[in-house]
Amino acid sequence: MSSNFIKVVKNKFVNLPYPIGKLISIVPYRFRPVVGKVYKQRKEDIYTFSKLSELEKQAFVFSRVKKIALYAYENISFYNSYYKACGFNPNDLNDFSDLEKIPVITKAILQKYSITQRVSNDETGYIENTGGSSGKPFELMIQPSSVGHEWAHMHVIWAKVGFKVSDLRIVFSGRSNIKNVIEYDSARHQLNVDTYAGWNSVADKLFLIFDSFNPSYIHGYPSAIFDFILWLQSNSHPLLHKLKHNIRGLLLGSEYPNPILRQKVEELLCCDSVSWYGHTERCVLAYEKFEKQKYYPFQTYGFTESIEVENSLQLVATSYYNFKHPLIRYNTEDIIEGEKEKSLLLESFLVSHGRCGEYIVDSKGNKVFLTAFIFGRHHKLFDYSSFIQVKQEQPGQAIVYYVLRKTNVDQIEPKNLFDSKNINLDITFCELKEPIKTVSGKTPLLVS
Repeated sequence: MSSNFIKVVKNKFVNLPYPIGKLISIVPYRFRPVVGKVYKQRKEDIYTFSKLSELEKQAFVFSRVKKIALYAYENISFYNSYYKACGFNPNDLNDFSDLEKIPVITKAILQKYSITQRVSNDETGYIENTGGSSGKPFELMIQPSSVGHEWAHMHVIWAKVGFKVSDLRIVFSGRSNIKNVIEYDSARHQLNVDTYAGWNSVADKLFLIFDSFNPSYIHGYPSAIFDFILWLQSNSHPLLHKLKHNIRGLLLGSEYPNPILRQKVEELLCCDSVSWYGHTERCVLAYEKFEKQKYYPFQTYGFTESIEVENSLQLVATSYYNFKHPLIRYNTEDIIEGEKEKSLLLESFLVSHGRCGEYIVDSKGNKVFLTAFIFGRHHKLFDYSSFIQVKQEQPGQAIVYYVLRKTNVDQIEPKNLFDSKNINLDITFCELKEPIKTVSGKTPLLVS
């Protein structure tokens, strides 16, 4: 697949009328031009892998990791020099147990090399950027064939809440080029929401056009979705009634969903939700297969493993099919609680402490991980707030920002509604009218 195809789709096929887009959405992905072949192969891989024995699963992973490691060593300047410096040669890999001999790489290591040193000249690709919200921007390239690979796995995830490819989604993301508040995207069969237009404008426009489109799923950043639904409730907007009777599920991506607000929104809409874990780097994808907050990685998407670093488990992943810019044993630096159970393969994990950067330091120099600090305690402040964010300017002190769900809430004392027991922090509170967002529209837990 050429990278030009991606541009053509984005430029030519996004503005078709809804009736045409609806007809296109009915066509199964396995029959669609360009993406269909890869999509079909990956769906077959997912099904076949689930039926394999443990040794067969290891062989599946081993063959793909060795193939891309050999390719990278022979065709990409960075891997050739880095592997030689580490005394490693992929030709020495003989079985699954040898994979741990492959040197682990990090974003910091890759950033020391120019992108031309990290990519293959024999493959096509398009530029992606990641890490802006963590303060560590990283440029990489993605092979266009990843489109079919990605959709095959995403559709398995979304099927957990009954989604079919012909279902229309309302999408809350960070796009800044949306016209007229709500815009139909025929290429992806979705209604894109301008999250910067103000919830009153979004609600009024969506209420006006809802019956003409009949969307059945809401997809996007959990923070934006939760805030919008809670705004509808607080303002008694009639759109909430329509959503409650028509929305069949929530598709929560790109952020760790606040479990307290998630439960409230599910109850308001009388529907279930599914969350997944992934990266722009496209080397790991995991989802809530059974219970919430517990993620099961697709070993058909990429090789996902855990390694011990400084007395913690960190998530490491390998992309199988991005030969333009391979990421092989790439440390995401996300701290997890992993479960191998009966298998040598990582079967599931909890994002126990959020992203590696999402911690603050107490007065004794200890790390306070924000996922545990904010979501692991029962803060009554969540009963009044749609957002809570944290900022630290110096060790031992923290600022907790909060956005009230209702503008007519009586005066509250946030300090009395926040559980700070047994923690060595001097905490101050600051009310905001709107949460602090990144350029892409995400709402980070830790404010830079």
